[in-house]
Amino acid sequence: MKHRNILRRRARAGARGFTLVELVVVIGIIIALLSLVLAVSTLLIQQNESRQLEAAFANLSSAVQEYEQAVGRPIVFQARREFPLEGAYDIPNNPQFNGYQQIENYFGAGGGTIYFNQGISSGCTGSQPHGWEKYIVSLLGLLQRTQSAEDIVARIDPSLLQPVLKSNGQALNSDEDLPPLAKLVDPWGAAIAVVFPGRLWRPTDADGDVGNGEFAQDSDGTIRTEMEKMAGVCRNGKILFVSAGPDGLIGSRYCVDGNRREGVLDNIYSYDPETP
Repeated sequence: MKHRNILRRRARAGARGFTLVELVVVIGIIIALLSLVLAVSTLLIQQNESRQLEAAFANLSSAVQEYEQAVGRPIVFQARREFPLEGAYDIPNNPQFNGYQQIENYFGAGGGTIYFNQGISSGCTGSQPHGWEKYIVSLLGLLQRTQSAEDIVARIDPSLLQPVLKSNGQALNSDEDLPPLAKLVDPWGAAIAVVFPGRLWRPTDADGDVGNGEFAQDSDGTIRTEMEKMAGVCRNGKILFVSAGPDGLIGSRYCVDGNRREGVLDNIYSYDPETP
């Protein structure tokens, strides 16, 4: 009888289930494990995004170098205050499809138009327009002119290369005169910014608007462009590529404070630029 009572008490104790304290402990362990999994997943995603971007920057830089070797000279960019009479430019300051300008002559009737936001104002107040897109589109179009450079661009992660669409959301037709336009975006969906070094500085530039930084001479012997004032000064005449980072804003390194300066904080660069 005694042994039966002991067995009954044990059975009742085994059937009573978890206490409240035990449930809290188990739930705490589950939450801790989920938090750990989430942290590891976030870290892996960030590492993958970083690798994507680094590879894209490396391929872009190699493609530019390949193009310049093929044509026998550096890519020439037209700074804002340069005039066409000064020479030919591979990348004009105002590309043919620049800011809100319609290029409907490239399309058939009702084919739609392409719009790009106008300007990359270096002002330190107000919202920042996304006027950088037109330059990466122009550069990719230029690199397509040599097969070797185009082959290098083709190595970029396809998810970062996006077609430029008409305003009606449709892709360009294959029979249109305009070559296929593509833009390169970062892992967060913003267009990669291209910062071109200015042309070689000349002594006569000393009479220009140096106070506004327009014709200041950089350490590599080139004039400082408005792009450089915003996103960082190019080193050794080398094109600089910039990702706006997760916040999607390039901001302006020229600004000492405010929201335009804050936008710079998470920018990612193809190399460490000089400070304007």
